[in-house]
Amino acid sequence: MASEYDANQLWRHNTIEEKMNIASQQLALELAVIEPMGDVRYKTDALSESVLSLLRNRRQALLKMQEKSFPGITLRALSIKSQPLGWLVVEQDAAELTAAQADFLDQLVHHLNFLLWHEQEIIREQRNHREQFLYDLLYHNFETSDEMIKLGKLWNLDLELPHHVMVIEFDNPLPAGQEKYFLDVLEHDWSRFLASRFAQPVMIQLRDQLVVLLADSARNLRSQGDFTKIIRLLMTQVRERSPQLPPFSLGIGRLYPLASDLCRSLQEARQAVSLGRFRQPENGITCYEELGVLKLLSHIRTEELDDFVQETLGPLLEYDEENNTGYLDTLEAYFQENESLPKASERLFIHVNTLRNRLKKIQEILGVELGQASDRVRFYVACQAIRIIKRTKY
Repeated sequence: MASEYDANQLWRHNTIEEKMNIASQQLALELAVIEPMGDVRYKTDALSESVLSLLRNRRQALLKMQEKSFPGITLRALSIKSQPLGWLVVEQDAAELTAAQADFLDQLVHHLNFLLWHEQEIIREQRNHREQFLYDLLYHNFETSDEMIKLGKLWNLDLELPHHVMVIEFDNPLPAGQEKYFLDVLEHDWSRFLASRFAQPVMIQLRDQLVVLLADSARNLRSQGDFTKIIRLLMTQVRERSPQLPPFSLGIGRLYPLASDLCRSLQEARQAVSLGRFRQPENGITCYEELGVLKLLSHIRTEELDDFVQETLGPLLEYDEENNTGYLDTLEAYFQENESLPKASERLFIHVNTLRNRLKKIQEILGVELGQASDRVRFYVACQAIRIIKRTKY
C-alpha cells in the first residue's frame, strides 16, 4: 500500500526552514527544531505557545532527554556520530503517530542531521580562526595597536573602544568529561544575557576559563559599581536559567583605553577571580580594584604570613581554642562590614550591644585599642592573611 506522504519532496528543498514547512504541510503536524542548549532554532507558524512554554519550563528535563516530562509531544534526538545537534519536536504524542508519519519523520531527521552537521562544521571553522585572533589579542601577539584594530574590524570588533575584561571560572574541580560541557553551557547562557545589555559581547574559552570582552560603546565609562550591579543581575539570570551549573565566580580587570592593554586587564581579571575566593569561596564577583591588600599578601610566602598572624592575633586564636569562643569570627565580620556595628551584628545574627561587648573583650585579650588606626590596620591585614593561609592549606 502506497504511503499518503511523499518524502521525496524533502530532497527538493535545501534549507532547514523549507524542509520543516514541507514536512508540516504533508503530515498536518506542527514542528520545531531545538538547539542542543534548549533554544528554538525554527518552528512552524502554528506551533502552540503551550508547547514552547513547556519546553522552556522543563529545559533541564529536555537537556537530559527525559521524554516522559513532555506529555503530548514527540521528541526525536538529532545527532551525527554521537555529536548532539538538538531535537526535532513534534506536537503530537508518539503513541498517536501513524506508521507512515513515523517513517516520514525518520527521513526528516536524516535531512536535518546533515544540514545541522554541515552548519556546525562551518561555525566551528569560523570559530577556530576567530579564537586564534582573540588569543593573539589577549596575549598581545601584535607589533602595534593599529594592527590589532585593523584585524579586529574583520571580526566586527571595534578595538578603538575601551573594553572590560571578565574571567568566569568554576569554583571547584569538575569530574572528568564534564568541564567542557559546563563551559559550553556557561558561554551560551552568558552570551544570551550579555547581548541584552552590551553590543557584541566577545567570548573565548581559555585555560578552563571563560574570558569575556565587553566594549564601553558610550565612550563614557559606567562607574565600576554600576557595571558590577549589571553583572550581578545577569549572574542571577544565568543561575535561574541553568540551575545545574556548578558554582562559579567572576573576576573583572580594570578598563584601559588602548587595545594593547587588554592583556594586562586579562591578568588582573584572573587575579581577581582567584583572590576573590579568599573573601567569598563560591559564586563571587570581584573587581581587581577592590582587592586592596590581598594583592600584596598573595605574593608573600605562607610561612611568613603565618608568623605575622601568630604575632598579631596569637593570643586571640589561643583564647578561642581554649574557651570554644568565636572572637576571631567576630573581628573578621567587623572588618568585612567596614567597621559598621549594625551591619556586622546583622552578619553575625547578634544584637549590636552584644557585638560591642565582644569587641571590648577582644581588645582586652589582645591588649590593644581598636580606636588606634595603626592597630586596626595590623589586625585587618592579619585577618586577610588568615584567609589566604586557610585557602592555601585546604
